[in-house]
Amino acid sequence: MDNFTPRSEAQKAKVRKAYDLIPGASTNSLLQPDGIEFLIERGEGAHVFDTDGRRYLDFMLGAGPLVLGHSHPRIVETIKRQAERGTQFFGLADRAVDLAERLVQHIPSAEMVRYASSGSEATFHALRLARATTGRQKFIKFDGAWHGHHDLAVWSMEMSPTQVPEPYAVSSGIQTGVKDSLMVLPFNDAAYFKKIMAEHPGEFAAVICEPMQRTLKPLPGFLETLRQECDRWGTVLIFDEIVSGFRLSAGGAQAKYGVTPDLTTLGKALGGGLPLSAVVGRRAFMEHLDPRSDSHNYSFHCGTFNGHPIGIECAHTTIDILVDEKGLDYIADLGEYGRQALAKLFRDLGAKVQITGDGPIFHFYFSEEPIHDHAAVRRSNVPLSDAMHKEIYAKGIYKNFSKAYVSTAHTRDHIDELCDALRRAYVAVKS
Repeated sequence: MDNFTPRSEAQKAKVRKAYDLIPGASTNSLLQPDGIEFLIERGEGAHVFDTDGRRYLDFMLGAGPLVLGHSHPRIVETIKRQAERGTQFFGLADRAVDLAERLVQHIPSAEMVRYASSGSEATFHALRLARATTGRQKFIKFDGAWHGHHDLAVWSMEMSPTQVPEPYAVSSGIQTGVKDSLMVLPFNDAAYFKKIMAEHPGEFAAVICEPMQRTLKPLPGFLETLRQECDRWGTVLIFDEIVSGFRLSAGGAQAKYGVTPDLTTLGKALGGGLPLSAVVGRRAFMEHLDPRSDSHNYSFHCGTFNGHPIGIECAHTTIDILVDEKGLDYIADLGEYGRQALAKLFRDLGAKVQITGDGPIFHFYFSEEPIHDHAAVRRSNVPLSDAMHKEIYAKGIYKNFSKAYVSTAHTRDHIDELCDALRRAYVAVKS
């Protein structure tokens, strides 16, 4: 790591070209630190390689989908095999039915399934479906939660200024009136949630929640209170399990934490690296996606690439490996090793940190107080954490600044390498 060579002039020039051609030199919301940007050429296992051939240890994993790592041989073979059979049908495909059956088998809330291509599509359609079936407009989300890029989602996200319960818009250009239909509440505050529901009886179409919000686990009783109050007031409970589905357990966070929502959105790990998402849920709600439904509460859902055949096949392969072959057990053990290793690292350094996450996801916050919501996240020493992440980024660790994912391609040695990089970064930043 000490001998990590600087980028070539050719790569630097290509990065400058990217800034000229692509807004922010990014194909999404990820902005690389200024001066240490690199261009990814390929991925293999737990690593990505830039155009100079430099190797980066990857805890980003494509923002989460690569639960089997890069270019897993069986995923590669699955893609090749299905490409020979056809890459796009639009009509109902045999294997899409088989996958729906597997989702119903594993996800507690799933009685019926509709496919989409991205997590944002899934959360958008889940919220629309809740509005259609209840005839209401208002919904609740939680401060710091991430539900995608559409107008109903880009409010009070991870590092938005504290504005509870006032929604904070992350984007301009949002359709007028959305804010009036939205209430933002603090995560993990069951008493406040119950109070709000009682003060607005029968007003909310939906409550949408990441059952593990980013890397923050639910406190005992919080998810249970959401379930009870939604039942009390006829509100649809939506679990956004784009991150946690087929990652925390075969049944997602709802199975692990023992609370079943009405609707669930799945994505990321589901497709094993291919674009695939799904809305699953109780039949009484899902039937309203059928075009033959009563026209007064039919919820329109369509997409050219819904149920994309290569994504469907890769989902089958991913579930084979994660569930049937116990891959989930492996990554859960590795995630726990990561949390324990981080705790020891910062204890040895004399730093006050809070370790967060569950299953194969972990993170740390420099704070003396427990981190149960995003107000506490914002009170932590975010500048110190960001400075350390820039240090390790420059030395070959490719990691999101707010979480680390591990895959079946990772090992304990990779976790140790990350911890060593963080130790060096802490000493460098504090000196």
